[in-house]
Formats: sequence, C-alpha cells, structure tokens
Amino acid sequence: MSVSRPLAANDARTRAVSDPSQTGRGEVVASGAKRVEGSLQSEGSNPAPAEHLIRAPEQLGLETRIEFRKAASSLVDRIPTGAGRLVVDCASLNSIDSSGLNSLILVRRRAVGRRVEVVLRELNEELLSLLVLTKLDDLFVFEDGQTR
Repeated sequence: MSVSRPLAANDARTRAVSDPSQTGRGEVVASGAKRVEGSLQSEGSNPAPAEHLIRAPEQLGLETRIEFRKAASSLVDRIPTGAGRLVVDCASLNSIDSSGLNSLILVRRRAVGRRVEVVLRELNEELLSLLVLTKLDDLFVFEDGQTR
C-alpha cells in the first residue's frame, strides 16, 4: 500500500517561487567539506522574505545528522526574527532515518522560535510519504523547486 500526495503548483501546501529575482537566496552546503553561506534580499517596496538555502546530504541519518543540524541551526540563528525562510534543498536526499527526522524537527523548532518558515524543496515522493505516514507533514511547507 502506498500513500502519496504529489507536489503540485495548486496544492495549498506547496508554495512555488514564481519569480527568482523577487526572492533573495543564500546557501549552505551541509554534506561535504565545502560550505557556501549568505543571503540576499530583493529591492523594492514590498520585498519577499530572504531565502536561506541549505542542501540536505544524500543520507540524513545517524552519521550526518549532527553536521546538518548544526549548519541549519546556525543559519536559522543568522536570519532576522520573522524576516526569512529556511529552505532545505532535498534534491539529493535519498534516505532519511529516525535520527534524520529528529534533526529536521529540531531545526524547525528553532526556526519557529524565531518566526522563520521551514521549507522542504524537491522532496521525492517516497520521503514525502514517510512524512505523511509519521504525521510530520503538517510541520513543513513543501515546494517542487520549479521557477517560472
């Protein structure tokens, strides 16, 4: 039996970025030795919240959870309260175990305390189904990563 909920642009849980020039971007790479950090904010009278990106490792589990959680928490701490979003790029995430799920929950808890939204981008169907089955899907916003 399979539980799936496709990511669609008209899904109320999915918020696709329609114009990449309207969203600031920053990036942290948690898997591997190289890290790139930063954020940009768009100019204008009503700028979108700054988007801060962290890439999930291929396997988020017992061996990678601490590095990921520290990098993500550090990034959340640098986001001004209520003025940004933490986007977890899950495009290369192939597997996650209970300790990896716990890391995501702890990062989200820290973000909620700072009124920062946590977005899981490009999460594959299998991992989305796992979040649905564990009833953790209500904690996160999902994006398909497509920009138009």
